[in-house]
Amino acid sequence: MQKNRFFLVLIFILLTSDFVFSFIQYYNTPLFGDITVSVCPDEHVQKLLNDPLGIQVLKTGEKQFNPNRYFSHLLLKEYFRNVPLFLQKITSPISSVYLASAFIKTIIQILFIFTLALFISGEKFFSKKFLVNVLIITPLFQVYGYWSRMGIIDKSIAYTFFYALPLVLLMLFFYPVFNRIQKNRPLKAIHYILLAPLIIVLPFTGPLTPPVILLISFFIFLDYRVRSKNKNINIVMNTIPKSLYILLIPINLLSLYSLFLGLYDSSFASEAIPLVKRFLLLPKGILSQLSHSPGFPLMLLIIGINISLIKKNNYPGKEKLIRASVWIAFFALIYILLLPFGGYRPYRPNIIRYDTFIPVNIALFYLFGASVNIVINHINKTKRKFYLSGIVIFLLLLSIVDMEGIGENKCERNAFEKMANSKENIIAVPKDCYVLDWHNVYDYNLTGNKAELIHFWRITNEKKLFYNQQ
Repeated sequence: MQKNRFFLVLIFILLTSDFVFSFIQYYNTPLFGDITVSVCPDEHVQKLLNDPLGIQVLKTGEKQFNPNRYFSHLLLKEYFRNVPLFLQKITSPISSVYLASAFIKTIIQILFIFTLALFISGEKFFSKKFLVNVLIITPLFQVYGYWSRMGIIDKSIAYTFFYALPLVLLMLFFYPVFNRIQKNRPLKAIHYILLAPLIIVLPFTGPLTPPVILLISFFIFLDYRVRSKNKNINIVMNTIPKSLYILLIPINLLSLYSLFLGLYDSSFASEAIPLVKRFLLLPKGILSQLSHSPGFPLMLLIIGINISLIKKNNYPGKEKLIRASVWIAFFALIYILLLPFGGYRPYRPNIIRYDTFIPVNIALFYLFGASVNIVINHINKTKRKFYLSGIVIFLLLLSIVDMEGIGENKCERNAFEKMANSKENIIAVPKDCYVLDWHNVYDYNLTGNKAELIHFWRITNEKKLFYNQQ
């Protein structure tokens, strides 16, 4: 009993240390671009906020900025118009902004890790099995390190709201659904109450969430079809619990509508390239994903070894894991093939990038954790030490390479300090010091919206324009 308690305390210390360090990394990360237009909405975002369901888009037929991303912009706006000001009760205006960013990123990361551990273990919070799975998964979440290929939480706070936040909410939505499918646990009234808002919110959080919803729902039906071994679709449909229809039908209909709205997106319309060329870019994107850094291919290798061991030795849980790996493989394939239909972005030249790859990475994180969990619990004692050594070395590698990022926002912070302390109305900041942006801004007339946000956060006592020195 004492040994078991010591083990749990050790896990708790390791996890707390990792989460605290992640928080410090996020606190030291620059804000980057695209936050300003949402928090101090420009005319394009305001038009979206005035038309959350895209009704005016359908009436006029005119293209609009991000027409199916209403809730992402709304949440970003409300969070950064309120939380930094609240935090200023205990800290400075500049620190309050970075604290607000670090808080939400850390919370999203913990939600991802805990939800994945629940999917894998099926155990209650803070049980030994649950905590072990949390410990195994946590190093996969790279804040810096191999982030460019395994990243889940974006360095940009705006893109965190556009990608990571909707996807972790989607995982929380599907958790009771999968419990109903895998463990026959009925959905209770509280589930419907909690999930009902997500049915409306999730389809309108951006371009990734709707197709993921549709694909997962499609594979749920296929899984019932395969397991029923019945060719009659009506019989298969009748075997699916009614509770799933109540949840999945409305969210799928809204997802289809959201995808249709996406056809009216005006973003980067001038940068469009033919669909065939977009498909031809996919192999380059896949090759980059596999060859850029060792983290991702090593994870794939370990998953392959684990599945091979589980199949060869017929470990308990084999059928469930093999079935999950097959569905994940099909999901990844179809999802990747759908990416070119989402259009082209110059900042995403190979179509595949860490942000568009998040759904696949999350599925692979699940496979990694689930397969490691099975092997550890069933491999014989002689081989267990060697196997555990390999897993620990890989997780240590991920942890070591991710020990970066401290001071990354020093230049941006210094620029804020200069604005706060200067009596000038136009401030010069160093070249390559990106303040609420992705690049240098040499014309101070283009920083009006940013200056408004900086003033709103009480960093400056009036609007102060700025520019990068050449």
